[in-house]
Amino acid sequence: MIGRIVICILIGWFYTNNLWAQAYNTDAVITLLVNDISRDQVKERGEFYPGMFVSFRGASAFPHNYQPDNNIFFTAIGNFTLKNIQYKVKEEDKPKIDSILARSKNAFPCYQQKEGLPMYNFWPIGGKIMPHSFIAQHLSKQFSISEDADDTVMILMMQANNDSLNHLVKKRMLAVSNLGSAGKKIKSTFRRYRHYKAYTTYLGYKMQTDFDFAVQCNIMYFMYSKGIHTSEQDTATIQLLAEMVKERLYIKKPKFISPYYGHPTLLLYHLTRLISAFHPKELEMHKSTIIQDLQDLYAKATSPLEKILLQTCLIRMGESAEMPNDREIQEIRLKDQKKFSFFQARPAYWMRPWLKIIFLHAAFVNYNFFSPTYDKILLLENLALRKTSLP
Repeated sequence: MIGRIVICILIGWFYTNNLWAQAYNTDAVITLLVNDISRDQVKERGEFYPGMFVSFRGASAFPHNYQPDNNIFFTAIGNFTLKNIQYKVKEEDKPKIDSILARSKNAFPCYQQKEGLPMYNFWPIGGKIMPHSFIAQHLSKQFSISEDADDTVMILMMQANNDSLNHLVKKRMLAVSNLGSAGKKIKSTFRRYRHYKAYTTYLGYKMQTDFDFAVQCNIMYFMYSKGIHTSEQDTATIQLLAEMVKERLYIKKPKFISPYYGHPTLLLYHLTRLISAFHPKELEMHKSTIIQDLQDLYAKATSPLEKILLQTCLIRMGESAEMPNDREIQEIRLKDQKKFSFFQARPAYWMRPWLKIIFLHAAFVNYNFFSPTYDKILLLENLALRKTSLP
């Protein structure tokens, strides 16, 4: 008798779970996620500033030493994503997103350039780099890192900033770009790419010049969105991205062309976001190849977060994509996705190619960064982008 009851319960659970996975209410899940994100957001000063999304860092090699990391990166890109999809959610969820965005703005000044210029650092100005690390945190003064283009453009696209501020930041980007007026020359890329007058990752005059595929996608998104994409460096950066796409280096050498993201799925996530928003003809001409690579990656993906990112990329390219199932949704809502890091730190970014190739894959000097809240935002984005095709 007991055995029959157990079997009936299991059958009922399987039927209900499977049915919900196939036909869950997308709006209801979106509301759950918005509430999750709002609840996760830091409310009181502690390890993190109020308004931030908590993030963690772990060494790629054992012992991983997972520790809190008070970078502004995940808060900046999380806000950018929320703002972009806000118009697709239900009316009652929009004020909640407004509140999340408003709270986050309180944290941004802590990362702003010390003289008040509209440029932002990964870690707080005057704070430690790699907090809680065994060694690096004690060398913050010796290895201080300048403001970077990634955080700067993401935060600026969140602000109601004026054209003069945008042009001020662009002026700095032009100066420190490869072969720009600051006299910086890249050494860390293939020789065939060193003549491109393209944008670099860091905005400080003393920082090494480097090219990061995903960062350059974000820079160009900023330039297009602000209508300031007419310089020689803008053209060169798009041409460089197009050459890398043509060679499919996002598949063949992702860590080399993108030390801070370093995974084919992440590079395609940034690339498809740029293409779907602004349709640069130099990139659009490779659309069929990009779609095929996305489909091939999806066939092999096992991590729920990677699958969701690839689904989002396919949707952006106008393709159909599987819906996330119940297990994947609940795993992202309830568990840290340490199997898939959205951002990495590889100090070999500045090295000459022969040395860079060695250290890019040396786990003992590389770090992975995670944010459970940002993972939920990526799932929210995935579901929101489907809204136009849902009844």
